[in-house]
Amino acid sequence: MFAMKTDEVLRFLDAPIPLQVFEVLDSTNTLAKAWAREGLAGPGAVLADRQTAGRGRRGRSFYSPDGGIYMSLVVDSLGLHPGTLTTLAAVAVAEAVMKQTGQELHIKWVNDLLLNGKKVCGILTEGVLVDNQLKTSVIGIGINTGPAQFPKELADIAGTLHTDSAPIHREQLAAGIINGILQGLPRIPDHIGAYRRRCITLGKPVRFVQNNQIYEGIAADVDDAGTLLVKTGAGTIPVLAGEVQLI
Repeated sequence: MFAMKTDEVLRFLDAPIPLQVFEVLDSTNTLAKAWAREGLAGPGAVLADRQTAGRGRRGRSFYSPDGGIYMSLVVDSLGLHPGTLTTLAAVAVAEAVMKQTGQELHIKWVNDLLLNGKKVCGILTEGVLVDNQLKTSVIGIGINTGPAQFPKELADIAGTLHTDSAPIHREQLAAGIINGILQGLPRIPDHIGAYRRRCITLGKPVRFVQNNQIYEGIAADVDDAGTLLVKTGAGTIPVLAGEVQLI
């Protein structure tokens, strides 16, 4: 698998932004957060072909085999809840994938994108404190684009965009996602309609834990901040974060 090239990513961007591109990195989010603390206000992006210590939500490891797209975009937080940026990124990924490959991705609230029921992309948005103020956010995106051989424990749940007949142009796809996010930022929350249409969680019975109590209900809606609204016997409960299981 050929390494991504900086000039190729720049070629497909609507406007040039600072980029750091690596063949191997421990975590693009870790480097992007350090870059932001050093003064990058955004936008700027870190990309890698492989991660050795990729991170998902709730401190989980994120499997990052060679030949994927692992990138972190530094943006101005604009006072937005991280869920808003995560939902925007999910829509940007889905639309860029559709434009380049014709593949239809669906979203499992809040940050997983699925192809034929298997996870092909995860998103992790983290705020960055500078002088004790939340000024920037890092949107981390990991996409399986290569002919990955997944570990046994992931084989039934993880998928890839790769097909032998149509290899993924990773630089073009990465640039398309960045373009979509940067175009969408000033128009937030216009993307939420597209998010709802792709979200397979909505209308389904779900289970979640809040304040050490287990709830079950119907996922009714996603609000403009990316909060999942679940109708339960105790009323409609907003779910800001955490695990929501489809029943």
